[in-house]
Amino acid sequence: MIVTTTEEVRPSWNRGRFAPSTTGYAHPGTLLAALLCWLDARKVSAEVVLRLEDLDRERTKPGYVEQMEQDLEWLGLDWDARILQSEGHERHEAAMDFLAREGRIYGCDCSRAEIRSLGRVAPDGSHAYSGLCRPQRVGSGQWRADPRPLRLHLEPEQISLRDESGLDLSGDAATLFGDPVLRRRDGAFAYHFVSVLDDDSVGVDHVTRGRDLAPSTMLQVALQRELGLRTPGYRHHALFLERRGEKLSKLHGAVNATALRSRYDSEELCGAIASFVGLVPSGTHCRPVDLIDHFDWERVVNEDVELNWSESLGLTAVPV
Repeated sequence: MIVTTTEEVRPSWNRGRFAPSTTGYAHPGTLLAALLCWLDARKVSAEVVLRLEDLDRERTKPGYVEQMEQDLEWLGLDWDARILQSEGHERHEAAMDFLAREGRIYGCDCSRAEIRSLGRVAPDGSHAYSGLCRPQRVGSGQWRADPRPLRLHLEPEQISLRDESGLDLSGDAATLFGDPVLRRRDGAFAYHFVSVLDDDSVGVDHVTRGRDLAPSTMLQVALQRELGLRTPGYRHHALFLERRGEKLSKLHGAVNATALRSRYDSEELCGAIASFVGLVPSGTHCRPVDLIDHFDWERVVNEDVELNWSESLGLTAVPV
């Protein structure tokens, strides 16, 4: 069966969202993603929602949610609505009940080592699950008390999908990823599962996010179809990277927003971030609102940007 989503740039849309995880402080990549998501919406007079993803109980520490909001506000970003993901618990449970009634959920006894040995590397770098525990179905009256990770039996289905930048994201999620986890061993619902539920619940019809999340988009579309949800339009943008030895990784651990705020004022940092991706000349000081009129994805760089950080020089781009 072929599932086709639009492959042309949508002329208009109504609501986007920025959905940072609150498992740490904002960093340059967070601020870039927030700025591009916000500009994408404001350019077409669409609404944009801030959804704070606070479901990871072990890694979301006191103060992380509030600090994330403060850092985004300091940069000059505003939102049409603010949502805590944890407040959607009843909605997440209702979706689990639905899938359990359909006989689609099962408990998984496999260790991480077993999953690595039995599976293969999925497009997002995780290991695809082999389906070994599929016979262990969990009913709608059982899943809450089951201590195991719970997975969805995902049926094979070829998805034809291209995002608005032209990136081809097509594939069969069941074959490439295996059966996804819906609820983790620690009791927290899994990211992809709740993300599609929460997008649909507030009418998100456009998702702008970093390119690192592009490989898992087909899995989210597969989950949308399993749950009878709408599929939004997608756009994936370049990332800020740092060199760690011989490898390039997301610019995260080197500097957080607290350090950036001690080095820059808000307009200087906004201009620096915008300049690194081609929106303004280097040295520009500006607010996000100043970038709206001339914002165009044709001006945004396609390639990831390598940055260095030092307390004396701040953020600097590494020459190509």
